[in-house]
Amino acid sequence: MKKILIILLFIYSVMNADDTKQILNEIKQLRIDMNKRFEQVDKRFEQVDKRFESIQSNMDKRFEQVDKRFDFMQNILYALMGLIFASPFIAIYLRDKRELEEKKYFDDIKSMLFVFREQAQDDEKLAKSLRAAGLL
Repeated sequence: MKKILIILLFIYSVMNADDTKQILNEIKQLRIDMNKRFEQVDKRFEQVDKRFESIQSNMDKRFEQVDKRFDFMQNILYALMGLIFASPFIAIYLRDKRELEEKKYFDDIKSMLFVFREQAQDDEKLAKSLRAAGLL
């Protein structure tokens, strides 16, 4: 029985050898066509990848610009907060400095008045002037 089946398969394969070659040729052609289509799909994916890369690089640039703007605004806010918190201390320093200058000025005037009073003891004209001004 096995021998008969083998003989029948051999006869069938010999009779259908042309069909088998044709089928194999069609399969090869289908493989070639599929490979071409896959190459086209690969090219399209490469184009899409390039587009996404360009879009991503543009987005990265825009985010960097936004980050720079936020950093700039943050620095301005820090400077303003520093001025707000430092302004009372600056005002105190300027007031103390002005008071020291005024004190020095009045001390100089007092010393000049002391000298004029000493001079007025010997000079009658100077004494009259100081009395008229209410300084003696």
